[in-house]
Amino acid sequence: MGPGSTVVAVITAAGLAPSRRLAPTAVVVGVNAALVALLVAAGAMVALALLALTGCAVLISQRPQRGVLLLVALVPFDGLLLLVPHPGIVDGWKEALTLVTVLATFVAPVTARARDQRAAPSWLLPAAGLLLVSVVSGAVVGGLAAMIGIKIGFFYLLAAWAVWRCPLDAAERDRLVTIVLAGGIITALYGVAQQAIGAAGLVDLGYEYNTTVRFAGGFLRSFSTFVQPFGFGFYLMAVVLLALPGSLRDPSRLRSRVLFWSLPLLTVGIASTVVRGAWLGLAVGVVYLAAARHRSLLLLLPLAVVAALLLPPEAASSALSSTSTGQRASGWSQNLHEVVRHPFGAGIGSSGASAEKLAELGQTSTPVYQPDNQYFLALYELGPLGLWLLALLFGSAFTASRAAARSMGGTDGDLALGTTAFIVAAGVASTVSSFLQIFPMDVLWWVLLALVASLQREAHVG
Repeated sequence: MGPGSTVVAVITAAGLAPSRRLAPTAVVVGVNAALVALLVAAGAMVALALLALTGCAVLISQRPQRGVLLLVALVPFDGLLLLVPHPGIVDGWKEALTLVTVLATFVAPVTARARDQRAAPSWLLPAAGLLLVSVVSGAVVGGLAAMIGIKIGFFYLLAAWAVWRCPLDAAERDRLVTIVLAGGIITALYGVAQQAIGAAGLVDLGYEYNTTVRFAGGFLRSFSTFVQPFGFGFYLMAVVLLALPGSLRDPSRLRSRVLFWSLPLLTVGIASTVVRGAWLGLAVGVVYLAAARHRSLLLLLPLAVVAALLLPPEAASSALSSTSTGQRASGWSQNLHEVVRHPFGAGIGSSGASAEKLAELGQTSTPVYQPDNQYFLALYELGPLGLWLLALLFGSAFTASRAAARSMGGTDGDLALGTTAFIVAAGVASTVSSFLQIFPMDVLWWVLLALVASLQREAHVG
């Protein structure tokens, strides 16, 4: 028995995969041959890592839904790579996992795939329109800027495609919420601990000033396992909004009790980021949940007030200062002339995270313009047409998710309601941030939209 089949046999014996044959004979033989060669040429640790990756690939090939769950579970911890010396190619693990998952949807057993004729989700048309406009803009702009802009804006649409081709079943959808909550608690613990470690201690660990280690006034902004505070703050916002509906409907469940006990921790974690967009999004999302179904959420208002009062003075003054808002508004007004000069936009990749990546790679010496507003970024890069399509995307995603939440009960109804609150929060937060360019919000956005679309499909079939 070769190493590849050994991995498959061990995984099956451990109960991590169905006991039926996991791969065609030709695939197993090929894996065996490759692994034998690698065992001879590489060290033991590398070989073991390759064995583990092979086992994961085999499992995902049998049920691509596992790849989606693994992606959602790991993306909050991507920033830990900052502490570990590694070849640059390792940074692309999340893109590689997404591609493997998508490819797996074409070779997975029929039982893992969608088996019915389905109407496309209503948000697909504006999403496709945005992608088309971006590709046309990229063809005009050309070069690395176009590729980076399109990649940052749309790569994780592939994850939505994987979910659409191989929908998660009820147990997997419920597990996804548990995974997100667990990630939130772990990252919140580390984020709060960073306040005790301090800036100097974090730099000693390997983080860098003014990139990862940032301040609001003199207050250290927690970033946890992320590369910046923004991803951390928005992630905790998403965690609370997704987990709350199910916990309020079934408060006796273990996961519900865990959420209730961890709410103070999550609140302190969000507060420690000093990301106003996350604060605003969370507040609006909770208000939406209260208005839509759970009036008891209004009892969280005192907790929010207490959290605000406990903020250190320098953090509170920085967060509530009008200086940052004034600077953003000044930037928008100063760059409106670009919209007038270029009615079809300045070009994909010309601002925001794309421009920052280009500068990081040394491909441009032009000062980076960061709009800190998803709507203005679309207007600036793609013109009024891009802004209109973005607004349609938000609007259609909201109406589709709200319809699913209203038509369903149980855990699926909770997931749809939490996703609707997340969409509302994202729409509001996008007024003060380039929300869809902040990792891992782009991953969660597309995955959740596709999950809700699969819920609507099941309701229609039923």
